[in-house]
Amino acid sequence: MIYFTSLHLVKIDNKILTLVIIVLIVHVTAFLLLGYYYFFPKLINNTSTSIEERNDKNFFVSNKDNKLEIFYEKIPGSKFHSPDATWWGYNQNKIARFGNLVLMYVIENFDDSNKTLSNFVIYKKEGNSAWEKGAYFPTSRPGNILIDSSGTLHAFVFEPTDVIKNDSIGKLLHYWFPNSKSGDITNYKQEVVVEAIDNVETVNIRVGSAIAPDDTMTVGFGLTTYNPLYKGHSEHIYFKKPSEIQWNHLIAGENLGHDFYYPFVLATEKGFHLLSVQDDFTGAGNPNIYQKIIYFEYQSGTWKQEIIADLSTHTLAKTRPRLLEQEELFQDKEGTIHVIYKEFLDPKETWKSSSHKHVFFKNGDVETKIIDVSKNSNWIRLFEAEGTLYYLVTAWDSLHIGRVGSNKLENIKAVPSDAKGIYPYVATARSGTRESEKYIDILLLAADQSSYKDATNANYYIRIPKTELSKIE
Repeated sequence: MIYFTSLHLVKIDNKILTLVIIVLIVHVTAFLLLGYYYFFPKLINNTSTSIEERNDKNFFVSNKDNKLEIFYEKIPGSKFHSPDATWWGYNQNKIARFGNLVLMYVIENFDDSNKTLSNFVIYKKEGNSAWEKGAYFPTSRPGNILIDSSGTLHAFVFEPTDVIKNDSIGKLLHYWFPNSKSGDITNYKQEVVVEAIDNVETVNIRVGSAIAPDDTMTVGFGLTTYNPLYKGHSEHIYFKKPSEIQWNHLIAGENLGHDFYYPFVLATEKGFHLLSVQDDFTGAGNPNIYQKIIYFEYQSGTWKQEIIADLSTHTLAKTRPRLLEQEELFQDKEGTIHVIYKEFLDPKETWKSSSHKHVFFKNGDVETKIIDVSKNSNWIRLFEAEGTLYYLVTAWDSLHIGRVGSNKLENIKAVPSDAKGIYPYVATARSGTRESEKYIDILLLAADQSSYKDATNANYYIRIPKTELSKIE
């Protein structure tokens, strides 16, 4: 064979040429494989989509630095802290997994004013690929996402009627993505769950959600006493299956005596569950009162309610409005219902969690245990893997995991130093994430107001293989 170069004519034997080509193919293949396994995870960020230009990096953390091999990366976040940044709404579902697909949302806000709309933006991540931005919807607060058993993504978004006049009066919309299983988060359909009525709060902005094993989607919220539609303070759920046309409405309770907001919602094979905290408004500029936690349960056509905690007669109650906050409502594989809440009874530090309590509801019995964790812990969530129940614990700037009943916590050292004031969100069965999934998916969202002022509000996604959890004692 004869080839022309830019300099002169060269004659090359066919056998030699074949050998050279084979050697080149082997070397190129080896180089590509090496690059994929060692360099690709760190290069993903170069093509990631974010709300603003960032120099994020992705990391696989090895056992040399951390007991667990995990994956984490910085993710897009809200530019402004309030009133509608993504971290807000600790009772909401903000991340879900379906096979190789992870879904979340980000509130894209444009200022700190409650007189302007923000965008509820859907994001997806497939395997190790970069996060991709999808459809977005107008809103004045964060909302919820759920994934059903077919892989269809559902988003529940509050849309104010007139955000300039009142950002808390409006309607609740349901958006769903028929082809999200295939990665399509652009094309969607929509319907109204709760319609708006002028000057009347028909749905509260602090909406919680859940999806049952049979795909029954449920949203829940409380309404104030100044509402002509119901008797006094009331609690509500709306529910239906994806195939059904009409949303069903149930009133969990009326004349409750207090505003009970931020409900954690749970939908099970037997019924519905709500866990809400007292949130009484005491006047413009005054702190709201958080001194009671109430639990609602609906089974066999009947609602029952129970006060989980009441610190209204505590010696600190007269001088400290915020004494309680609920943290988790969870059902494990055996059917036990779990409630976690925290108390703020430190005599000097009003912001510090003095204790976390774990309530177990099983076969009609109720048992309460104090969770033995550091006094610096802020939030505790639950998740289950391979039949074992785990605590996910966050402090101001750290993340820990421990088996329920172990009294030992593993510090997840991968959390970067710029993650401050962490609010954790976990993909669990409540959001439709199946037990058979291979990973635990976590969002760590920055809630510290000062970090937004100096533009250090770092938000992170963490992925932990369930096989790694066996290393936790």
